[in-house]
Amino acid sequence: EIFSDTLSLTSAQMRKDGIHMKVNIPSKLIKIPIHPQQIQQVFLNIISNSRYALNQKYPGTHENKILEVTCEKISTGDISYVRIVFHDRGAGIPSHIIDKVINPFFSTKPNRVGTGLGLSISHGIIMEHGGKLIINSVEGEYTKILIDLPTTVKDDE
Repeated sequence: EIFSDTLSLTSAQMRKDGIHMKVNIPSKLIKIPIHPQQIQQVFLNIISNSRYALNQKYPGTHENKILEVTCEKISTGDISYVRIVFHDRGAGIPSHIIDKVINPFFSTKPNRVGTGLGLSISHGIIMEHGGKLIINSVEGEYTKILIDLPTTVKDDE
C-alpha cells in the first residue's frame, strides 16, 4: 500500500525522464509495524536518488535506464524481515565515499540540488523501526539499496 502510494507520486516524473520501473512486490499483504509516512519518506528519497543517478548516466532515453524494486520475506535466525531492494543501473557511488553517504549534509550533488540529508534521515528512520539500510554500489555501474524491516508475522503464516 505504501509503495503504491509512493509510485503514484513519482511515476509521472519517472516516465517524463524515460526511466522504466520494474516492480516485483508480492500481492499478499505482509504486515510490518511501521509509521507509513516515515517509510514513504524513505522510499521517496531513494527513488529520487536513483532518478538523479540514472539521469546523470543516461541524459536521454536508454534501454538500461531502469529502476527495479523487489520485495520479499527473509529470515535471519528466528526473526522475519521484509527486504525491499531498490536497484538502479545509474552512475553508482565511488567506493571511497560509500561509507560517507549516510552522514548528515554529505552530498555528491551540486549545490542547491540536494541537502545531503536524505540518506541520513532515511537511515535513521529504518534504524528506529528496528531495521537495516544497506548500500551496495559500483561506480559507473549500479546502486542497490536494501532495506530490511522486521515483520509482525511468523514464517509459517
